[in-house]
This record gives sequence, C-alpha cells and structure tokens, in this order.
Amino acid sequence: MREIHDLSFDVDRFLEDAARAKQQLDAERWREELRPRALRLFAARTATLPWSRALLKLVVRELYPDDLFAELIGNLDRIPRRRWPQVVALAVALRHSWRRDGLAQIVRSLQVRGSDSSRVYRHPRRELTAPRSSHQPRKSRRTK
Repeated sequence: MREIHDLSFDVDRFLEDAARAKQQLDAERWREELRPRALRLFAARTATLPWSRALLKLVVRELYPDDLFAELIGNLDRIPRRRWPQVVALAVALRHSWRRDGLAQIVRSLQVRGSDSSRVYRHPRRELTAPRSSHQPRKSRRTK
C-alpha cells in the first residue's frame, strides 16, 4: 500500500514539474517570438491612433495616481480635450513626486513656466524665518 502512495506522489510531482516546465516554455516563446510580432502589428495599427478619452484614461490608470489626482483634476469624463496634456503631466508628476527632487525633475523636463522651484520645494521650516545675511551676528538664546 505504501508503494502505491509513493508512486502516486511521484506521479503528482512529475505532472507538476511538467506543467511548470510547459508554462516556462510558453512564457519564453511569448517573450521571444510572439510578443515582438504582436507588438509590431499593434504599432502598425495604432500609427494613426488619435487621442481619445479611452486612451487618456488608460494612460492615467497605468500611472497609478493617488487621491490627490482626483482632487486636482476631478472627474476625467468631464475634462475637455484641451486639458488632456495637463491631466497626463499631473499624473506623471504625481508618480514621480514622492521625493522633492523627483517633482523638480518633472518640472524641468516639461519646462513648466512660472514654477518657482525655490519657493515650492523649500523645506517648511526655512519658509518661516527670514534668511540671515552672513554679516549679521546670531542672537544668543542665553539671558543674562
């Protein structure tokens, strides 16, 4: 009886290994042969693809914007076509703004005019105090 159990275990293991090997071969074939062909065909068929609300939503969804996006942009179904570049730019900026330098890089890349990066990206504590010139003595905290 034990031999039958061991044999069924071996058969199960063999079948699992075979299924895993087939999945791996299928994935490799997809990546190396089928995917490039499918994407060349996709590229040819989308060569004249115009901007559409569906494309806009797809791009935004791929960038995984947070709740701030909805607060700043609102409902995508109500955004006029002329504001679609702003929508994409904001989604990209949100994606890269987890660090201060990431947002600054997006501002520079898109050449966003009128953004004073020194004002926007300064540390909050530094905004509270006026900058000291080098010739002013520092006041002592000690009282006499």
